[in-house]
Amino acid sequence: MSQTHISRFFRHVTLTSLLIILAGCELLQSPSQPPLSTHPVNWVNHVRSLTLMDEWHIKGKIGIKQGDEGGSAYLDWIQSQDSFHITLSGPLGQGTTIISGNKSGAKLENSDGSFVAETPEQLLYEHSGWQIPLSNLLYWIKGLPEPRSTSTPRFNNIGLISTLDQAGWTLQFERYKDALGNPLPHKIKIISDNLKVTVLVKQWIPFNEEP
Repeated sequence: MSQTHISRFFRHVTLTSLLIILAGCELLQSPSQPPLSTHPVNWVNHVRSLTLMDEWHIKGKIGIKQGDEGGSAYLDWIQSQDSFHITLSGPLGQGTTIISGNKSGAKLENSDGSFVAETPEQLLYEHSGWQIPLSNLLYWIKGLPEPRSTSTPRFNNIGLISTLDQAGWTLQFERYKDALGNPLPHKIKIISDNLKVTVLVKQWIPFNEEP
């Protein structure tokens, strides 16, 4: 990954090296949440319910650290079946980057213009140098393995995934909260080699409903 790639992406989403240590980053701290139900989860029914939940809207934060470089951005993700609209923006709404598309292709928009590719992963890599599996994240964000590849999940005491190994990535589901009628992830760490991505979901919002 070139230094030019890093500098360009930091400019567009206003990622700052002052936020390099994700765990201690104020931007990634979460407010208090209602307690999660301790009732055991029926995994088969849970997977069925979340698979049927194919329209949703989340707001939160994302932090990325690779080697000695890293930063954070605000995250707004709207999903409607196979169509997605992901907005990444820095503090005070500066440096917005939008990634949108569906199974037919993806588009990235920023201050440099509009760019298209077959997959969102390809676009993100071309404009940031980061190889983040956004297509898998569609499932991971709901606390599910991506169904088309081998995975090794481990479960917590109520039957939700606590860690997951899949496609060369290790995921740690550190917190869940009750939202949209299901226990859903609140904080996820996604790790591969020297790349660490932290996703903090502040709000799970019903599709077409304003927060």
